[in-house]
Amino acid sequence: MDFDVIVIGGGVGGYSAALRAAELGKKVAIIEKDEIGGECINRACIPSKTLIDAVKILNKIKKASWIKASATLDYEELSRFKDKIIESVKGKMIKNLENRSVTIIKGKGEIKREGEVDVNGKIYTTDKIVIATGSSPISLPAFPLNGKNVLDPWTAMNLPSLPQKIVIVGGGVAGVELATLFKAMGKDVTILELMPQLLPGFDKDIANETKKRLEERGVKIYLQANSKIIESEDKVVFDVTLPSSNEKVSGDLAVITIGRKPNTEGLDLQAVHVNVDKRGYIIVNDRAETSNPKYYAVGDVAGMPLSATKAWKQGIVAGDNIGGISSTMPKYSPISIFADLEIGSVGKTLDDLKKDNVEGKEITVKMEDIPRAWTLNETEGFLKIVVSGNKIVGAHMVGEGATEVINTLSLALEAGLTVDDLYKVLFSHPTVTEIISEVMQRLKYGEVY
Repeated sequence: MDFDVIVIGGGVGGYSAALRAAELGKKVAIIEKDEIGGECINRACIPSKTLIDAVKILNKIKKASWIKASATLDYEELSRFKDKIIESVKGKMIKNLENRSVTIIKGKGEIKREGEVDVNGKIYTTDKIVIATGSSPISLPAFPLNGKNVLDPWTAMNLPSLPQKIVIVGGGVAGVELATLFKAMGKDVTILELMPQLLPGFDKDIANETKKRLEERGVKIYLQANSKIIESEDKVVFDVTLPSSNEKVSGDLAVITIGRKPNTEGLDLQAVHVNVDKRGYIIVNDRAETSNPKYYAVGDVAGMPLSATKAWKQGIVAGDNIGGISSTMPKYSPISIFADLEIGSVGKTLDDLKKDNVEGKEITVKMEDIPRAWTLNETEGFLKIVVSGNKIVGAHMVGEGATEVINTLSLALEAGLTVDDLYKVLFSHPTVTEIISEVMQRLKYGEVY
């Protein structure tokens, strides 16, 4: 046997699985056909946040009347900075794998029979296999990708330059982040969203606040927009059916943020008795195990949610279990959106409780009630915490620092902390995180700020 464990796919889920299994004494190989770090490090999470953070600095300068300076974005220089960050993060990951004696194999891993992986015609044998092959954009009939002016989000974001008029299909996480980025770069941006609210599935007040901020920035947003591309030779033209009208919307570039499929080509899952759902995603339990006890699956290929947040942890869980340490996925998975106003969300909304016929209530504290928000010149937004009895069941925030604050609340939910427990915690002053203590104070007694 060549290896104890072979991981197919070197994205963040595969990387964390390989590293953890190696830390626990296993002889591990990781197979990657492109770049270690996968889509998150090389094309999506890290490059997008680098660009968005850069444009947020510009917005802060413009907003600060006491700073007497003008600033513009040098996109070529920023792209070089982005590439440097990607190489730094990726280099650290490769070094970590090498330090744990993980063998990195370049090529596409294919599964044809039990306990074997074929890479470019060479067969490697193993006891356990972790499938971490990710997902890919799909070309939908209404929005056919053409590699020219109708693109998936990460291809569009990594273009060397962008045209002036951009239409984004889908107002979810990727759509909101890209609208933030493109608008800050001075582009004319339109979002077409099929559902009645931006950010479908999120707390409605979070969605409304985000929509308001984007529209203030000049982003045009169509909701309940049933759209399709009718022309893409030169301009991209959409036929958009709205509840009370029909419009034509056009742009120089269309970015399609909806529609993905699991990357399972070359993996004969049926031959090795690994079950998939009706969309082709591999079915796993909370230990990242598949229907075959020798096979694990992590990240996008293992189904919803399709996020690097889940992938990192699921890889560690798989590595733990392969290495003999019993491990399960957390109950709660926080979501972070790096828009102009950051968004963080974890757990249930009040609407979720109502649907489940569970009694509950929500309490909201505005950012303008927190001293640190004023010193940051960022007083827009709020934190909303949902409780049932004395139990915290959800938290939803929009505003400066929301992507960091939500991790504290995710910890509280995962640990099963009550309002009484969190009320006892002291938060340093002045910080954005104090907004949590203000919510607890109001739930128990009354406002401080």
